[in-house]
Amino acid sequence: MRMVVVALAGLLAAACPSSARSEPLTVDVILALKSFGRVAIDPSGEVAVFEERRARSDLPRHDLEAEGAIRYARLYRIDLGVSDRPRPLLAMEEDAGYSVGAFSPSGRRLAVFRLRNDEWRLGLVEIATGRVVWTEVAPDLGLWGRSLQWLKDDALVVVGMPDGALPPRLAGPRAEQARLLALRAAATAGYAAAITVGEDSAPEALSPRRLWRIDAVTGEAAAIADGPFLDLETSPDGRYAALLLDGPLLPPPSADTATEVRRARGLQIVDLISGAAVRPSDARNISTSLLAWSPTSDALLVAAIDDEPARLMTIAPDGATRDVTPVGAHPTTPIDFQGMATAEGGWLGRTPIFKGRSGSREGWFVADVDATPLTGLSPHARLIAEEGSAVLFNSDGNVVRFDAEGYADLGPAASAANPLGPFGLRAQSGPLQAAFAVIARGDGRLCQVWIDPDAGSQCVAATHGAAISWSRGISLDRGALGDDPNALRLQRSHRREVVWRLNSELDRISVAAPRRIAGVGGAGGWLYLPSNPTATPPVIVVPYQGESYPDPPWWMRRESTSLSMAPQLMVAAGYAILVPDLPPTPEPADGLAHRILSVVDAAAAEGLVDPERIGLWGWSFGAWSAVMSAAQSPRFDAVVALNGPMNFSTVIGDVGSTLRLDGGHALAAAASARWLESGQAEMRDAYWQAPDRYRRNSPFEQADRIVAPTLLVVGEYDLMLGQSEQLYGALHRLNRPVALTLLIGEEHGLRSPGNIRLYYDQIRNWFDRYLMGSGGPAVPASDAPTPPSGPD
Repeated sequence: MRMVVVALAGLLAAACPSSARSEPLTVDVILALKSFGRVAIDPSGEVAVFEERRARSDLPRHDLEAEGAIRYARLYRIDLGVSDRPRPLLAMEEDAGYSVGAFSPSGRRLAVFRLRNDEWRLGLVEIATGRVVWTEVAPDLGLWGRSLQWLKDDALVVVGMPDGALPPRLAGPRAEQARLLALRAAATAGYAAAITVGEDSAPEALSPRRLWRIDAVTGEAAAIADGPFLDLETSPDGRYAALLLDGPLLPPPSADTATEVRRARGLQIVDLISGAAVRPSDARNISTSLLAWSPTSDALLVAAIDDEPARLMTIAPDGATRDVTPVGAHPTTPIDFQGMATAEGGWLGRTPIFKGRSGSREGWFVADVDATPLTGLSPHARLIAEEGSAVLFNSDGNVVRFDAEGYADLGPAASAANPLGPFGLRAQSGPLQAAFAVIARGDGRLCQVWIDPDAGSQCVAATHGAAISWSRGISLDRGALGDDPNALRLQRSHRREVVWRLNSELDRISVAAPRRIAGVGGAGGWLYLPSNPTATPPVIVVPYQGESYPDPPWWMRRESTSLSMAPQLMVAAGYAILVPDLPPTPEPADGLAHRILSVVDAAAAEGLVDPERIGLWGWSFGAWSAVMSAAQSPRFDAVVALNGPMNFSTVIGDVGSTLRLDGGHALAAAASARWLESGQAEMRDAYWQAPDRYRRNSPFEQADRIVAPTLLVVGEYDLMLGQSEQLYGALHRLNRPVALTLLIGEEHGLRSPGNIRLYYDQIRNWFDRYLMGSGGPAVPASDAPTPPSGPD
């Protein structure tokens, strides 16, 4: 078995940065970039661990969902009381990837995960000895909240796959290919092979999960319960587990009401000792963001969202349900960026508290008869820690304590890595049993503040978000804003030094610096110029409607590992890149080209770019922004668009190959309707209520006005594959210069090194042809079919 050996290159590079002459950024440089993942220090403060995520060109395989790439990491440890030098946390195989989970309560053990071929497994590392026990459990990824929780140092519970298979978020296209081959084999053999959805179809099959209790010493796993589990929260005494249940997709509202993607998510409570389980009928449709146990473990607080307004409920371990919503008040449930109704609440001693509305007042309230308000808090305050008879909030950027004596402002809120994580979406709405918070001091220290005011406060010199050893006064971080993100820094008092460094090859790479451009009427953006141009360069605009950039975009930094959008590559090829501010407008297409061109012309007025040679390049809604702009003005000379929506009136029918084989047409329709009506597209109504609004904002409907040569690039598994094909058909029928490239095996973002190289070759050649006038492309990017490329 081939094992990973630690080299000293990272440390040597930190000590001896390259002094060689600068070189341009290339695709292969980006593909070879590593990155830091999770960094954590155990609760005792003795050992730090971190992930070194492998470069895209170094991955064992490329057919996993995007989530899979970040799971291919190598794990290292630093023994803070012995040495600052990292060493491997465990023996690692070359064809596998590893990632860090949660520490046990005292820090004695650490959960880790291994991805190898089709196998995803949980391992348990004993920190003192380095011994690893690998289990046969395939944990879920914990994207909703958590899939793993320690009960004590030698026992934990895990939500995982009942058959040990890859979780859906990792399996993705690989599972889709297996289903497709099975269906085709059945059809070839003369058997029925079909997928039926709608009225005559079978009920939707929900992905099964299993709750396991695991002995951390032996790795033995005992199955406790089965169900469509999404999230897990154990009671403070470790006796019970609350499990969020997936449920059926709810019918859409009437066509005159903007829709959201809604499923009826339920609840199951399991006794971890006896295995007894209950599914309270009153908790058949609850908010996914609120699962809060009382300090005494005798009740769970949830928010029922099956009716308007939402209701606050407590549920006992035996399933007994009590509506605790005060008369005249109710919890508020705003829709988050995922389209989920988000409730917030917790416990102040034995009494529930919640974020909601009472009469005309919004804010935090006690769930008592009078809905007593928690005065002094911002209406948007967030609960960040709870224990016993006190709670901590983040209110307008300050940590405040509420207890029987009232309100106390503790100082500016900060953050530190939580050794009991990582956590999913629910952590954005609640404390997940956190008992302390972190505040910032003006002298560069972060301080741990406990709910109990008598517990004291420890302060350590650290940057925001660092992993901190409160006991040893040490912090470990990936850099503050503006720091090199390729360096891992250890700080003792005010002495801060690099202990591990990645991507030393970037020391010799030069990229363009941002330059702020201000146009007429507040228009603005960031301009990146090639070094030593022989003439005023053509400009490629990278638009994204709805986005403004007070600071230079992160994906223009030298260290960015973005592969679907890396405009610095075109700067290296001699082009200027302009990233304009495009704040929201009443309709997304309102004056889009005019707003872009006002920034281009401002840059041209300074003699920085050639206003007669303008390209557009976008990804996702940026692709829509690029093509829509080309439909509004003939001044644009070339367009490249990756995976964008082009015809709003038909987006609702786009399914994508993976969902199609799953029979996920209803889910795709609901998700597309949400994106159109209440999401990014801002159509506000269903198509039948506002057809003209949809047409005005659809590039397909304006295809006859597009004169710029357009290269459309789309991934095989992208949900909106058909959108690019529709626009290609329209432009082809109109006899406009157009090309379409279908990237096999790709989703919304790009993953395969071979496809990424092809994509950037085609972008370069397309713009060279139409902006530089340098003739035809070396890599085919035309309306002639292209044979499949060979393996990378």
